[in-house]
Amino acid sequence: MAMATATASASLLLLLTACGGGTDDGDAAASQPPPSPSSSSTPTASPDETEPGTETEGDAAPESGEKSQVNVEEVILTQGDLAEFQITESPGGDRDVPPTKARPASCQPVENLRLDAYAPAPTATARRFAVATTGDYRGTGTTITLTSFTTAQAEKMMADLRAAVTKCASGYAGGALTFSEVRKLDSVPVGDEAVSFHLTGRANPTSYTLVRQGSILIRLSSAVGTGGEAEVPQPVMVQQVMKIQAAEARDTAS
Repeated sequence: MAMATATASASLLLLLTACGGGTDDGDAAASQPPPSPSSSSTPTASPDETEPGTETEGDAAPESGEKSQVNVEEVILTQGDLAEFQITESPGGDRDVPPTKARPASCQPVENLRLDAYAPAPTATARRFAVATTGDYRGTGTTITLTSFTTAQAEKMMADLRAAVTKCASGYAGGALTFSEVRKLDSVPVGDEAVSFHLTGRANPTSYTLVRQGSILIRLSSAVGTGGEAEVPQPVMVQQVMKIQAAEARDTAS
């Protein structure tokens, strides 16, 4: 049973790396060994590759606003936090994937989230991978990324993504991939705000949720090895938000 679980987890790791790891060809990505895990670097988009208007105006603006003192590496979910999930290091923790341009440009925030790329760059990043071994979500693999920004930056990125999901409902092109649908989903009422959508195209169908908790963004991307439609597991997103909130409460009390 342990060997079967490990094999399934490895397959889902490769699957989600192919779907949201910055490669333009899912099959090519799946054929490559996963990078060594780490959480020290994050792919970022250069200004000329993002949608006009998605950058905060002025050089000083991205630095404005409050910034969480919570260490994302300390609050990200780990093995033992959820009984029904096996949680491991993410295979793409040290990747530096160049973002691809979305066509039309108004869909760039969706493409950036798909690639786990951020503009402006976060001050800290942590990643994990959770696979459900039992329960309602059995077989679903979820990549978890925590990124730290100022509150103003995090709020703007949420607003840009929300607008892009609506504008790009009929799909878009990102690099060599063409996505036929960006379907808005009902978001679970967790954190300060959340945006959820399902992406369909050449790559494996994947569901995404972006949650803002203060100035921390929680990116969750979920897929299943069978190629069917997956749902972002609610226990993962709820427990992750609660863990951040508990750390914030401790910081406030100290």
